[in-house]
Amino acid sequence: MKIIYAIILVPIILLIVISAGRRMNINKTSLSDSSKVKVVKQNKRIGIGPVKKLKLWPVDQKLAEDGKNIFNDKCTACHNLDVEIQAPALRSVTKELRPEYIMNYLLNTEEMQKKDPQIKELIKKYNGEAMPDPQLKEPQARALLEYFRSVSK
Repeated sequence: MKIIYAIILVPIILLIVISAGRRMNINKTSLSDSSKVKVVKQNKRIGIGPVKKLKLWPVDQKLAEDGKNIFNDKCTACHNLDVEIQAPALRSVTKELRPEYIMNYLLNTEEMQKKDPQIKELIKKYNGEAMPDPQLKEPQARALLEYFRSVSK
């Protein structure tokens, strides 16, 4: 039951995060000068949760592989890397959102869904369907982040 809940929650959370970026008119292929400013503003947000600052090194392939397994187990029911299914496509999530924001959403899903305006808008976009809480520990959320970094374009 927890696995099914996590499979549903992680994709929805990521969907919310990605859709929020789309709501801000962030175009992945070509950014106008005005939308570049929006990307910078959005990237300043770290979300609500335990992660205040995260130092990133070059991608850790072992950790990324662990994250891929978590993604396949918990996220693919709703998420895909390149195609929006029931939730946002996630390949470019690390280009659109700060790593702290992604980690905080994965670790503090329910509170961010209640308090973060960007997440609330994303939930509205997907007919009120919120991502279930994936109930991840920090090392699992970090592995997912590393996987997203490894596949980012």
